[in-house]
Amino acid sequence: MQTLSIVPRLLPEVRAGHKRHTIRWRERTISPGPLCYINADDPQDIVNVRVTGVARMPLSSVAEYLGKSDEWPDAVLLEGMREHYPEIRLDSEVEVIHHSAPLGKETDCADLLALLTHLECSLHQQQRHDRNWLEALLHPDFSEITRSGVLVNREETINALSQEPHAPGPIASDFRLLITGDDSATLIYRTILPDGTRAALRSSCWVLSAKGCWQMMFHQGTPAES
Repeated sequence: MQTLSIVPRLLPEVRAGHKRHTIRWRERTISPGPLCYINADDPQDIVNVRVTGVARMPLSSVAEYLGKSDEWPDAVLLEGMREHYPEIRLDSEVEVIHHSAPLGKETDCADLLALLTHLECSLHQQQRHDRNWLEALLHPDFSEITRSGVLVNREETINALSQEPHAPGPIASDFRLLITGDDSATLIYRTILPDGTRAALRSSCWVLSAKGCWQMMFHQGTPAES
């Protein structure tokens, strides 16, 4: 799952749908698709958006490109950017990342399927060992019925995942989305380990939090034919 850190003062603008772009320099590569903003001061505070485009240009061209030449003369823009990137210059190439409003209850099915698929698969990869990521993604009332038929709660799941040995994650496929309410959806898919064992059918129930981010409420894995 693509992620970017964001200063807390800008999150309300993102949540309200007013802030639709971010300017970045020498950070991770971002491409069109789902993106998770993470509060720089509170890693459990996240906002999900969809990146619609990425433009690269010198910093000196950004104000005109965004139609903010009057608001952002070179000196003002450079001073603001140097709060985050002290070594940046006007001739530095930056990325202007354009994105949607938060992906919430009015998100179309295709975008929501893409977002929840990315969030789900993040739990199969490196981020499954990140306690902060797990605490942000799993609903306070989360529970799971494991593939072996054991019921576990949120704390047990977080402790197990954050402490487990690193190993290749499962191969996931055949994702389908069931819209179950204005603020809820169920993701259904298949997994199998890279060696062809432990095939499973899986379902995850996702709910939209009061802050506008999607969290997993319930997960179940059931053994399936390979």
